[in-house]
Amino acid sequence: PPVGFGIGAPLRRALCAAMADRERGANMEMQEVEFEGGEDMDAEVQQGDCVEVKFDSDEDVPPESDDEVDDMPLQEEGTIDEREVYGEADGMAPDVDDSLAHVTHTESVLSCSFSPTDRRVLLTGAQDDFAVLWLIEESGPGQLRASERFRLAGHTDSVSQAAFSHDGKYVATASYDGTVKIWAPESGALLHTLDGPSKEVEWILWHPKGHAILAGSADTMAWMWWAPSGKLMQIFAGHAQSVTCGAWGLGGKLIVTGSMDHNVIVWNPRAGTPQQTVREVHENSVVAMCAHSEAPLVVTGSEDGTACVIHIETGKVVANLPGHADSIEAIAFNSPGPGEISLLATASMDGKVLVWDGKTFDLRCSMKDHVGDGGIVRFKWLPQSPYSAWLCTCATDGSLRVFNALAGQCVHTLRGHTDTVLDLDVAVGDAPQAGVPGALQMAVASASDDKSCRIFTVPLWTLGSAAAAAAGSTGVGAAPVGPGAAQAAPPESSMA
Repeated sequence: PPVGFGIGAPLRRALCAAMADRERGANMEMQEVEFEGGEDMDAEVQQGDCVEVKFDSDEDVPPESDDEVDDMPLQEEGTIDEREVYGEADGMAPDVDDSLAHVTHTESVLSCSFSPTDRRVLLTGAQDDFAVLWLIEESGPGQLRASERFRLAGHTDSVSQAAFSHDGKYVATASYDGTVKIWAPESGALLHTLDGPSKEVEWILWHPKGHAILAGSADTMAWMWWAPSGKLMQIFAGHAQSVTCGAWGLGGKLIVTGSMDHNVIVWNPRAGTPQQTVREVHENSVVAMCAHSEAPLVVTGSEDGTACVIHIETGKVVANLPGHADSIEAIAFNSPGPGEISLLATASMDGKVLVWDGKTFDLRCSMKDHVGDGGIVRFKWLPQSPYSAWLCTCATDGSLRVFNALAGQCVHTLRGHTDTVLDLDVAVGDAPQAGVPGALQMAVASASDDKSCRIFTVPLWTLGSAAAAAAGSTGVGAAPVGPGAAQAAPPESSMA
């Protein structure tokens, strides 16, 4: 499961372009809440009662910055088509569509994710204020069909993110209307509306092992609820500007947040108090973050093009990761299997993916296939051996690319979108139709400004010696695999 998330510049531009001129009142009645621990909750959060959250008066609410600006109505000044900046790139070729199925909204699709328990179930969230659960089925040889199962209605502004809990039991949707909603994916029923934030909810992140959910808001605070009951567990107040990214540190024992105020704060989730405050870690907004699943480390990325590795128990910056020339939109560690290499990747609007050793933080390779076509918005590591050193990117040029990070090469390119791809998700499963023992294939879902979410499949077993390079423990001697060989393989459709 992901342990970090942030909202990058392309998604922020897309959301701001659709924001209504509304302000939710800051004077709100807060219920006293008692912690109702759950069996699935991480032990560090379960111990003891959760802090009581109660505002006696408006004076107890943490002050907002830039009051004069907040009093002014938000107005759309106009948007810039990325194609005017980057040109008409190969990824947006209107006559090429590698997808096997697609679904549509009436506005930009901002978020997409597969169910962790059934990859036939797809979740999307869009600027049209809806989230939708879809069922993906085979409709014939080399064909897929996506049908709407449940439309999750109730938000009054853009759905900025939609995500499944780690076990697929719950769906959460975050919105620019200032709320988070919890749904039952098997029925589409609304279970709880999580109120509290007085401004837009920028992002949400499920606990990697339990059913707590963390959200970052433009109201300068982060919020944590217990999804099964809908109770507010904690408010994290300490930033001076919008909380733009966050992570669960040490596998869920700590919370880390980053902000437009250039600061990073490490929080005690039970007490709601800062344990470390790393001030001015970047010269510009912190927009991306990830946490190591075991070590006390987080990596942050900024709009200034810099990345830093921070020890969250000491608050010290232990490594600086140079090499990018534009905003770093995505950062993540891979999930290596036994004997495989730990890797960290950073992806930027400069079009580059930099791959670092996950222990020494030495630069291993720079992959520049997007450079000159567009900036990278998101990427995901493939979750399963022997492909844990592979990742998939999406970009402003409308393309998605699959990279072998050990070989430092692009092995596949996916086209079909006609505008910026804002989000993606990947799933790896068996490919019984291949007739090859142990053959695997990857399903990719991609959400775009073109109002569609497209579904692709990549037959991983056809990529030849790239699989051997992915499984290697050192990457030395890995056979290069060019994009042409990958593109020659026909698409497969099985989603089983």
